[in-house]
Amino acid sequence: MKPEPWNEWHVASLVVRHHPAAIPALADAVAGAAGLDLALQEDTCSVLVQESDGTRSLMASIDLLQALPGVITVNLVYHHVERQAPPGDVSASDPQESHG
Repeated sequence: MKPEPWNEWHVASLVVRHHPAAIPALADAVAGAAGLDLALQEDTCSVLVQESDGTRSLMASIDLLQALPGVITVNLVYHHVERQAPPGDVSASDPQESHG
């Protein structure tokens, strides 16, 4: 019998380098993506925060941003994972971090 997967909570920060003309498309993408928020924006650089329940959502957001016209690069700067034990498991959470 295969054990149930643990629930996870992911938080990541992304730095997006872009042309000034990309700001409206970037704002629309952020507004339409679940868990993606704009933290800081300048003419050619934006900082975004992504909260999700797995890496699949994070990678989907990165792919979405990279495909926007005028976006030059999308860099993952920080990624933190909180693992939550299944009900009945008394072990402590096992946080994992990666810094890019």
